[in-house]
Amino acid sequence: MRSATFAVPATVSALVAATALLTTAAPPAQAAVSTPGPISAVSAKPGPYAGQVTFSWTATGANTTSFVIETGLTTFKVGDPTLPDHGRRATYFTVPGNRRSVTLSAAQVASAGAPVGSANHLYYRFKAVHTTAYGTAVRAWPSLQNVPVKPATPAGGGVGLRVATYNVHTATPSAGVRPWLTRVPGVAKTILSRNPGVVGLQELGIGRADGGSTPAMGTTLTQIRSLLDTLRAQGGGRYQLVRSTRFVAPGTPEAIQGARILYDTTRYRLASACPERSDSLPLSDNSWSSSCTVLLPTLAGDSAWTKRRASYAVLADRASGRSFYVVAAHLDQRHSTTPSVERTYEQLRATQVRTVLARIDQLNTGKLPVVLAGDLNTYQNNQGGYDAHDALIAGGYYDTAAATTQVNVRFTTMNHFYCTLAVPGSGWGSRLDVVAVKGVRGAPRWENVMTTTDCARPSDHNLVVADLRLP
Repeated sequence: MRSATFAVPATVSALVAATALLTTAAPPAQAAVSTPGPISAVSAKPGPYAGQVTFSWTATGANTTSFVIETGLTTFKVGDPTLPDHGRRATYFTVPGNRRSVTLSAAQVASAGAPVGSANHLYYRFKAVHTTAYGTAVRAWPSLQNVPVKPATPAGGGVGLRVATYNVHTATPSAGVRPWLTRVPGVAKTILSRNPGVVGLQELGIGRADGGSTPAMGTTLTQIRSLLDTLRAQGGGRYQLVRSTRFVAPGTPEAIQGARILYDTTRYRLASACPERSDSLPLSDNSWSSSCTVLLPTLAGDSAWTKRRASYAVLADRASGRSFYVVAAHLDQRHSTTPSVERTYEQLRATQVRTVLARIDQLNTGKLPVVLAGDLNTYQNNQGGYDAHDALIAGGYYDTAAATTQVNVRFTTMNHFYCTLAVPGSGWGSRLDVVAVKGVRGAPRWENVMTTTDCARPSDHNLVVADLRLP
């Protein structure tokens, strides 16, 4: 837990323990501590500058020596017995009793776990405190509230780049899910509707498009080829995959091999060597190569079939010649209601992210911009942690959800094929699907592509699109 005290003007002292702030002394019976006066309104808004948040409140100020703003990265208890008493990374800011507003600096907001490049928001609750020689009395505002952080202003110049991430859902049959060949026209239509230059894809596998269990051989249509064919039929023949063959030899145990990079060949060219095969034989469904992939770590005792890979490539803008790395990643999907097990999975996802970033750093000797588009399989309001995303931000990446313009940012990026979507009760959806960038600060626009009502969604995830300016 973190705590800070504000003097006048609004500066923050060193952090102090929240428990010390609210410690209650036992007063003599004849010296009861008066309860602070009423609080009639509490609100917060982003800014005024990047990384900042401003809190305002209306209160009588009677019997009030200070106000305390408690923040957390997850929802916490305000009249809800199912929630913990405090949010993850609980932080406390103490403000003098004569104040009615305060602006947290970018450094203070970062100390609470929401640095400007994270796109994290803060959950908060508010209380008035009356401290005397005889003890402390508190009046709490009854509601848990939330506030986003002011995003960074993107660069005005540079070369425009529209990047998307899309988990298209495997072709492997599952109960209640329409077959891939029924869904793929909608997947292609959704991609083309936003005209991205680059798309990081997940769950686009090398298995049969019809969901059959026998290996795809000869003329059998694969899920990968079916998407390319459908894009072409819809006028998107300009799109190509960096890699379309297997990442490992046929029969080698490994997961879906679905992390793929799709790009517009009229705008970009492949500038890295990413061979489709490891031999000189003609291309076929048996062709394979591990080129331009990163094997992700697994847990001790995991089956070889849980192994998965991230993909990467260097693309060059045809008009300007500027090059950049693209990474498509799909992290481990497991979760648990047992806190210790959930922590293990969160730590695994963080290790997977760090493994990918370390490999790209090793390759990226020219310090090119890097765009990572992927399904992190974790989210901020996870009581077990947000470790993979934290590792991404710690690695110098900027989550483009912290864009100047945000569309549908409060909706979850995973739709579960539901007909109707709603903003969650916490006020923020889970952003499992992320477009993050290194070497570029800020983003002009970010969109969670969806409509609130749609009973024919082509995937259980939404397409997520970000506009960037490459330096």
